[in-house]
Amino acid sequence: MKIAITGAQSTGKSTLLQYLKKDDDLIGFEFIEELTRQIAAKGININEEGSNFSQIFTVTIHAENIVKKHFISDRCALDGLVYTKWLYDNDKVDKWMLDYAIGVAKEVLPRYDFIYYLPAEIPIEDDGIRSADETFRNEILVLFEGYIKEFDLKVIALTGSVAERAKQFKRKLRGKIAFKTKLVEADSIYELSSIDGPTDKYLTQSYKYWVKEGYADDSKCKIFISENEGNKGWAFIREDGKNCHLSRFTVEYKGDGLGTDMFTSLQKRYKEITLWSNPEAKGFYTRNGVMFSNMNNKVEGKTYTYGTWKN
Repeated sequence: MKIAITGAQSTGKSTLLQYLKKDDDLIGFEFIEELTRQIAAKGININEEGSNFSQIFTVTIHAENIVKKHFISDRCALDGLVYTKWLYDNDKVDKWMLDYAIGVAKEVLPRYDFIYYLPAEIPIEDDGIRSADETFRNEILVLFEGYIKEFDLKVIALTGSVAERAKQFKRKLRGKIAFKTKLVEADSIYELSSIDGPTDKYLTQSYKYWVKEGYADDSKCKIFISENEGNKGWAFIREDGKNCHLSRFTVEYKGDGLGTDMFTSLQKRYKEITLWSNPEAKGFYTRNGVMFSNMNNKVEGKTYTYGTWKN
């Protein structure tokens, strides 16, 4: 998976990259540091004083990085193009350099799986390397917005604190990479509640059924809860040795991959999982390896189909 974090100077890209480096869910990614410091360390002028030499160095490395298989990069070919365009407009680089940057961007940018964009939400910090000129940053921001629109790039804006940005970053990756989703057994009825109205109603009905059938007092019956990145899920399980029946299953916010991660965790825990699925959930279970039979059961006008997953 090829991922880039892009945006003007002093928008928090490097800070976010360092924060993500510490996340166990992202182990396996190569983290590519910003080029600016590397270039400056070689004695090459950067920022407003960039040149053909600095830009061909930068743009070429962005082109080379795209052949890597699994990485998160601080900056990408879009950044190379934006800064080259500013330098061209200010008579610092030649036309051939701008044409080269445009060509690399057109070839490389479609190859990224995700491009995250950081808007200018934080004050400029003068670290002795990046430009602290606010006018320069504002002009760079205009160029970013222009090229994002011109190339029709589906960038994902990250806002807020570094922790909030990291949550937004990971939320888009749910279902694309395997996160370490922990299943914790509920020990209180108060954990069976949701801020989402329909989900809260479903949990209330599920627990009433659980009590009515005597499962609440059965040590082989468990309710697992998983929380991750602002979402929450519940799985009502009846164990039978190394197998289980998934009696009730829901997540607060659908579509961000938490349900898949929870079901994957159940698959690692049990050798066989049986369940009754309503029509709306059959696609989800089929994608996760459940095989459905011809056994149907109608409850309150809705048809449920019996399915089995086996290790």
